[in-house]
Amino acid sequence: MDTRAGATTPPAAAAVALVVVVAFGCAPSARLSARPRAAAVLDPYLLVLGTAQDGGLPHAACTCPRCDAARLDPRRRRRIASVAIIVPGTGHRFLVDATPDLREQLDLLPALGRPVTGAVDRAPVDGILLTHAHAGHYLGLAFFGFEAVHTSRLPVHATPRMAAFLRANAPWSRLVSREEIVLDEMPAGLTFTLDAGVRVTPFTVPHRDEDSDTVGFMIAGPRHSIVYVPDTDTWATWSVAALETLAACDTALIDGTFFAAGELPGRDVRAIGHPLMVETMDRLGEDVRAGRLRVLFTHLNHSNHALDPDGPERRAIRERGFDLAKEGQRLPL
Repeated sequence: MDTRAGATTPPAAAAVALVVVVAFGCAPSARLSARPRAAAVLDPYLLVLGTAQDGGLPHAACTCPRCDAARLDPRRRRRIASVAIIVPGTGHRFLVDATPDLREQLDLLPALGRPVTGAVDRAPVDGILLTHAHAGHYLGLAFFGFEAVHTSRLPVHATPRMAAFLRANAPWSRLVSREEIVLDEMPAGLTFTLDAGVRVTPFTVPHRDEDSDTVGFMIAGPRHSIVYVPDTDTWATWSVAALETLAACDTALIDGTFFAAGELPGRDVRAIGHPLMVETMDRLGEDVRAGRLRVLFTHLNHSNHALDPDGPERRAIRERGFDLAKEGQRLPL
């Protein structure tokens, strides 16, 4: 049985829920022109909640020029990478990853008519989707525990390996045993209905998988499909299936941890395993120029010179038709 929050797939359909992700590609302009404005207002959208690598910006214990600039100017700060799936038609809100910046990121969510009670909201979101078990992507789950929000049966969608990690390790196992969270296993490649008008397909991407595997998400709405991959290894390590999933979307939020290879003195960032922005722009440039794909970089490391709004790296990104994701940015689904 599909126990995912808002799932509408009947049990008999579960066996055929594996679909070709390419089918999620859509013709945005044709659908948009045919939809009445009232319906469009209720359309789901992706809300960017953060765009920094796991250490944040300013980064912990760092006095590099970008971190110092962020300490002096709040406009330069970036919360850790996360997005929310917002469904105005149902009033539901879902997080993709639970970061150490979760307290502030919950404040960025739209109210959607929820009453203000003057007390702790024990159900601030309707579900969480996790990409993997690295610090910036799941540590925020702790805030849903007994010491803080103390939720009740909050659905947490995770791959079987990620779910096993949470069940086997404290303090996450205590959230499970107290039923503050309920783990809903989502095998990679299995498409499910998250909420009205929103379908999600987790797909495997290569990464350092010490404690869990790593997935990106294809998030498909009535008009648009968005791929979200905040953390992955180089393009050369991607599978054909993952590349086909990327080709099926019209917007991609992609790992932009490093701009170029010489960013970290004494270290070759290519050995760390993230795709370089310059390589991503070379690989996806033709699709971007042709208008087939919009690419926004996220998960930026504090060493990334693209964080300088007036620097040559930022200008190069914009000149090639790419951009950085912005906190508070809404991307229609």
